[in-house]
Amino acid sequence: MSGKWRELDLGGGGLQAANLRLARTLRRRRVAWGLLLAFPLGLHRRYLGEPRSAIAFPALSAVAAASGYAGMTAVALGALLALATLLAYDILTMERRITACNKRQRMAIYLSGNAGAPAGFRGRFADADTGSTPAATPDRMPTAADQETLLRDIAARRDSTARRPL
Repeated sequence: MSGKWRELDLGGGGLQAANLRLARTLRRRRVAWGLLLAFPLGLHRRYLGEPRSAIAFPALSAVAAASGYAGMTAVALGALLALATLLAYDILTMERRITACNKRQRMAIYLSGNAGAPAGFRGRFADADTGSTPAATPDRMPTAADQETLLRDIAARRDSTARRPL
């Protein structure tokens, strides 16, 4: 299937518009795992919507590099150990965090207020006089239930005319 449906503009509300917005904002597993390769920069956490915790990776990398350059080996090794621990944690929890991020995106889109139904939308409506759904209007074809009711009425009329004595 081609990606032409992603170019449709269904703005204004409705499930289709929400699905299109969601398809654009969902986080991809390949991208998140690919960004993990550049873990000293913390890009994978920023991609998953965790900007505060993304700061830890470049900060620890800078501390390790600066202290290694300054000759403070213990501090550099401590920063590298902390960086390796964070990396191991991210590897173990990456799938769960991707799922949680996508769930947050889904909830934000589906629970956000939308513009409502399009102009002129009437949906299912009841006839004001009878309280039942109308059989056929110029705007709407009769439903299967309406057609069955009509056929029953025709059959009942035919039976009542056939029983009359001549």
